[in-house]
Amino acid sequence: MRREKQGAKPLDSKDEKVAIEFINKYWQRIVEKWIDFFVMKKVVKTTYIKEKL
Repeated sequence: MRREKQGAKPLDSKDEKVAIEFINKYWQRIVEKWIDFFVMKKVVKTTYIKEKL
């Protein structure tokens, strides 16, 4: 799903596909970190993902 943001160009189709794959693969970790940071007020460590999709 694309949303237009004023002043920002949408991703091209190749980058959009990669972004969707990334989110589909890592959504659980993303949600956990968001909950820890925004709800639980915990300090969240940076995670470096070095695997290719």
